[in-house]
Amino acid sequence: MNVQLIRQSFFLFIISASLGFIYTSFTKKGFFLENKSSAIVATDNFELIPLAKAKELLDSDSVIFLDTRHYSDYKNGHIKYAFNIPINELDNYTPVINSLPKEKFIIAYCDGADCNSSILMAKKLTELGFKNVKVFFGGWQEWKNAGYHIEK
Repeated sequence: MNVQLIRQSFFLFIISASLGFIYTSFTKKGFFLENKSSAIVATDNFELIPLAKAKELLDSDSVIFLDTRHYSDYKNGHIKYAFNIPINELDNYTPVINSLPKEKFIIAYCDGADCNSSILMAKKLTELGFKNVKVFFGGWQEWKNAGYHIEK
């Protein structure tokens, strides 16, 4: 085996890892983000709600659930009564969004903690003047794992 190739690979790995740590250190993302949920709440004008609160609101029939995932994901399963507005197609849904009552509780969700489309949707709705926007950050994965009402 070529020793020079191994040395070059190791050198590239060290440089890549160093650049990654430097980037996340300066941007305060990833590894250097101390508390993800409090950082989100502190910078945005909406509340993150836990699973129990999301279930309570769904059962009260006083809330609109927005599934912000791709349509194909929504079609394969979603929270019961939720309707789909994929974040990457938001502009196509302007008439739907404009028809929503501004005072109604709206809960945005996506796949879970690894997905940020619910946060982006909540931010956009807040900018559009919606007053009661919440994010169910556990999203589809947490809801499904809990065995709560779903539709396909």
